[in-house]
Amino acid sequence: MKTIIASLVFVLASATAHANADMDRQSYCSNYASMLKSIAAWRDQGMSPEKTLELMRGVKGISPQEKKDAINAVYFDKSYANSRGTEFGNQTRANCLAEKSK
Repeated sequence: MKTIIASLVFVLASATAHANADMDRQSYCSNYASMLKSIAAWRDQGMSPEKTLELMRGVKGISPQEKKDAINAVYFDKSYANSRGTEFGNQTRANCLAEKSK
């Protein structure tokens, strides 16, 4: 009986760890996409990159360097000039999930 319970606990723990890893990746990508969407909105409202970085400090799970890189991309990379809104967020999340699964 103890062996069965121990096996069941091990299987549940393994399944939970796998689910948590998937959830962590999904959470990270969702947070990253939301962050980029916010950066684009603030850019469009005329907020400075420095003020945007200050507002981004509260975003959890994304490194300070990733925040700086995202701000620089959205503000200064011409390929992001027309990036904004829900579609931009959804595409960014999908790209992030595709990168993480490689």
